[in-house]
Amino acid sequence: TKEEEPELGLTQSISAALQSAATQIEETKVDDSVEETDKNESELNDKVVLTEEEQDLFTYFTPIEGLEDAICNSIRGAGQRLLSREPISTGNIAIIGGNGSGKTTLAKGLIRVLQGRFNKPKNNVGRIDGDKLNDKDIQALYDRVRGGCLVIEKAGELSLETAVSLSLIMDNDQERTLVIIEDNRKGIDRALSLNGQFAKKFTEKITIPVFTVEELVNFGKTYAADNGYVIDEMGVLAMYDRINSIQRLDRPTYLTDVKEIMDEAIEKASKKSFFHRRRSNEEG
Repeated sequence: TKEEEPELGLTQSISAALQSAATQIEETKVDDSVEETDKNESELNDKVVLTEEEQDLFTYFTPIEGLEDAICNSIRGAGQRLLSREPISTGNIAIIGGNGSGKTTLAKGLIRVLQGRFNKPKNNVGRIDGDKLNDKDIQALYDRVRGGCLVIEKAGELSLETAVSLSLIMDNDQERTLVIIEDNRKGIDRALSLNGQFAKKFTEKITIPVFTVEELVNFGKTYAADNGYVIDEMGVLAMYDRINSIQRLDRPTYLTDVKEIMDEAIEKASKKSFFHRRRSNEEG
């Protein structure tokens, strides 16, 4: 028994040392995390300005007056939500725009910027239409994206029961899952009118306006450039003519319409024939 006592004492000593070291490592991790959070929160006290890399995610929107400011304000509000150390109901985002206005592209850009700046939300991003969410087990679906982001398209089709249930789940969410709702003006207004507590959670709003013909042409130029093409002067005139020809009183022309026009033009330009070879400018 006496021979075993030193070994037992040595084991206790090693165990105590390892436990102490583990505690110190854990404390260091917590301190680093807190320090990083403090740094990010400090940045949010200032006005958010998009970097060149982030602007590339919103190429179609930043040329439109007032839209870049709305995007930056939403990043700031959502960032405050994601970095809060306590449960917070504000900071969720509503994106308003017609079919084909680029709402989904804008939502994806916002999520990528937030992940790049704050390492949140997590990569578990879910997307669902409002009417389909009405038929789902909301708690189970929310748990699958908890800590990530839930994007609800056609939010105007949400039922009162769904809005109330979702609002209560968000109130008790310790991981501050980000919720983004999308629809046209009428649909967003209807969704936010369902329940006052639900509406208060969407403090960040971005409205994609109806584009002018000039803005649509500029989008077409940008889209072509992103795909390695340029539009000459005759091509620009043709774009104006084509866009004017599809304008309707009951439905504005959206980015998707111009995208289809440009895809068609790019396909034609990319084909070679015996009499016509592909041409490149000085930049290739």
